[in-house]
Amino acid sequence: MNTPVTPYVLAGRILSIIGMGFTAAAAILLAIIPSWWAAVSAAAFVPFFVLIVLVERYSAKNGLIGPEVTDPGPDTR
Repeated sequence: MNTPVTPYVLAGRILSIIGMGFTAAAAILLAIIPSWWAAVSAAAFVPFFVLIVLVERYSAKNGLIGPEVTDPGPDTR
């Protein structure tokens, strides 16, 4: 990594992964019943998905993820 990941990026990733996992599991379990709450839980998945997209775009934009930048050294022209 180019720079250490900020606590906000780490917290955003953790929150979004836990939220997506919980809401997806709840939607699947409630769909077995069947219950209209399954649709509510599936809709609750969307904000967590949007959060992970925004966090990863922020990380890529600020160089927190991606290939390491190597120093090309002195110019030898």
